[in-house]
Amino acid sequence: MKLNGRAMRRDLHGLDNEFFGGVFRQVIFSPSTTGNDFQKLAYIDVPPGSVGTAHVHLGDEVVFTLKGQAVLTIDGVEHLLEAGTAFLIPPDVPHPARVIGDENWIAVAAFCDECPVLKIARKKQEVDYPVSVD
Repeated sequence: MKLNGRAMRRDLHGLDNEFFGGVFRQVIFSPSTTGNDFQKLAYIDVPPGSVGTAHVHLGDEVVFTLKGQAVLTIDGVEHLLEAGTAFLIPPDVPHPARVIGDENWIAVAAFCDECPVLKIARKKQEVDYPVSVD
């Protein structure tokens, strides 16, 4: 299903998972899946104890936690992500996630590794983001 200049609604059921170690997300909208140009939106719902691999994105990433807790480690500093908080991760900054506590970490993430304008502006047309750094 492609956007073609129209508004679009998508259901989470049946979406493929993208894995980063033990942490995964379902991509709801992206240039490659729905044809929009400027945004990628993903839903994250992973169990306690899950650990993701460090990776970087082409542009900023915003993560908004709906439920549960996770820790992002950036430059050796642990940052707590918990329900009701948003966190901004700058471009090209490695950030592994670790789910803590006793409930699933549920969050939404907005970024755009595939945005053509951003790839051109950053001169990264040939780089296939996200890039794992482990």
